[in-house]
Amino acid sequence: MIPDEAKGLVSVRSTVSFDETIECLLIALERRGMTIHARVDYAKEAIDVGVRLRPTQLFIFGYREVEASLILRDQLLGVDLPQKILVWEDERGAVWISYNDPKWVGQRHGVPAGTCALLEAVAASLAGIAADARAKIDRTMKLRS
Repeated sequence: MIPDEAKGLVSVRSTVSFDETIECLLIALERRGMTIHARVDYAKEAIDVGVRLRPTQLFIFGYREVEASLILRDQLLGVDLPQKILVWEDERGAVWISYNDPKWVGQRHGVPAGTCALLEAVAASLAGIAADARAKIDRTMKLRS
């Protein structure tokens, strides 16, 4: 199942295992100097309430400078920031990387398309992070911005 992109979600299928995707995602975030604010392991937490859930982890991260600049423009953007990426396994065992499209987030908050260079930069950065996380990477190579 590919999530509905009309709802503002971008999803890319990983070419490596769930654990390798997580490892590559952490490397991609670190190399870009991102602050990881939180990591939620939904499958692990579900066990505590007696529910079996396929592997699902949420990462909340970002650049404080970018977040502050965007929230200065519109405080309600704070409900959608910092950025989040969900790594999850579907019912067939495929691994997916999903995140909110920053351009869609901008539209949600009334930012006219193409008028906010920061949202455009965040969109490009998230696409690069997802690309780096979806395939096995050489830890010594320079990642995309």
